[in-house]
Amino acid sequence: MSGTISALGLPQSANGRDLPPWLVTFYRAYITRDHDLLETILDDNVEWILTGPAEQFDLYGSRRGKEAAVELVTRIMPCFFRITDFEFEHLLVRGEHVAAYGLVRARQRDTGRSLCFRGAHFMRFRNGKLLVFRSIADTFDVAQQVVGRPIDVTKPIEHVPLVPEEDALLSF
Repeated sequence: MSGTISALGLPQSANGRDLPPWLVTFYRAYITRDHDLLETILDDNVEWILTGPAEQFDLYGSRRGKEAAVELVTRIMPCFFRITDFEFEHLLVRGEHVAAYGLVRARQRDTGRSLCFRGAHFMRFRNGKLLVFRSIADTFDVAQQVVGRPIDVTKPIEHVPLVPEEDALLSF
């Protein structure tokens, strides 16, 4: 399956086949950062892992539980960037297991610069709720785009701290 999902609209089908409604709901909630929709689609004990340099960027790493996953998507990720769409190159759905690979497009918060990188999502749903989410992205490419220059791998990278709790930055 190929196609693009964005905050503007999600396909209900691909290659003549209907997509499971829970998958459409998940991506709608994820891309739009819809708190209430995330609360609806996530299992209470969801396991959420974004593979990447957690030492440098607070958004990477492991989280457990609905509250932590919702906070990540609605508050922490927007401190760095806002995902605008995910262009599927491959999408496999087998029962309640999903593997997606494609191009992630985002906009960097501080600069407004467009970011574009490859990523994969591996998900497991149970009874229409997201139970496991694993994301793998070309994080070195993302890091270079975020800092706006090639990274010298011979030097340590500074930690990019999370925006303070009181920051009302979520709309951009």
